[in-house]
Amino acid sequence: MHSVVNHSLHFVDPQDEDIHTQNIENMWMRAKCKLKRQFGTSRELFPSYLHEFIFRNACDSETMFTEFLAALAANYNI
Repeated sequence: MHSVVNHSLHFVDPQDEDIHTQNIENMWMRAKCKLKRQFGTSRELFPSYLHEFIFRNACDSETMFTEFLAALAANYNI
């Protein structure tokens, strides 16, 4: 889900306090830290590294394998 905050009016959405720039800034900071630790990060593969980070962040460790298999099935017809 993508939401927008008009910074000329406020920094947190008055209708929904969970919508603010700190969420995306925090996630981007964690992604950069993780990707910097990986030696040999290639520019060509950067989008796939970022996709993996987002996938791992969205899943909990108990359901990650099941969700990975579901993502494979949805993207590759067998």
